[in-house]
Order: sequence, then C-alpha cells, then structure tokens
Amino acid sequence: MIELDIDYKRIGARIRSARKELSMTQSKLAESIGLSVNHISHIETGASPLSLPALLAICQVLGCTADRLLYDILPQSNPFYLNADIAKCFQNVDRVECYVMLSVANAAKEAIRFNSDRIEL
Repeated sequence: MIELDIDYKRIGARIRSARKELSMTQSKLAESIGLSVNHISHIETGASPLSLPALLAICQVLGCTADRLLYDILPQSNPFYLNADIAKCFQNVDRVECYVMLSVANAAKEAIRFNSDRIEL
C-alpha cells in the first residue's frame, strides 16, 4: 500500500487563500457547502482532515480545481492548475503590461535558479 504524507495544514492554507481571493468569509463558504464555520476553520488550520466530498464541494464553491489544493501530495504532480491563475493574472492587460509582467516573471525565474542552492522549500 502506498503511504502518502498528507499535509493538511498546507491544503488548508491553500483553501484559505482561494477563499480570501474571492473575498469570501468562512461563514459564507460553510453555508454554501453545508458545513459548520467551526469545521471550515479546522480544515483551514489543518486541525481536521478533509473528506473527499468536502474537498469537491469546496472546489466547486471556490471555482478552483482539486489540483490547485492538492498538487504536492503526489511526487509526480505538476502545478498545471497555474494555467488558470496565470490567465486570470494576464486578463485585461495591454501589450506593454504583458511585456513587463513577462519580463518580471523571467527575471524572477532566473534569480530563483541562480540562487536555488540557497533557497529552502
């Protein structure tokens, strides 16, 4: 049997981040999926494990994929969920803004790679 090291705190933090991006309260999320505010709080802090039905309901309400919340659980996972986030970030930008944003992203990528031996993940 495969053992997975599931970090519920990281999953909860991603849920909290996605919820806050929508300016949604824990109360509104809880009401939308039929859970208590206390349960949502425990999920977001990693104090309670997340059931599959709760995960899917949260994804539906927050408009995100399960990949976005779980992408580092499996070693072979790829963060391709970022495509939607990148598209959202580049939405409604003109050519100059797009060029600047791509230049900044490329500079950041090069800096990360150059300093990768000094960065702890």
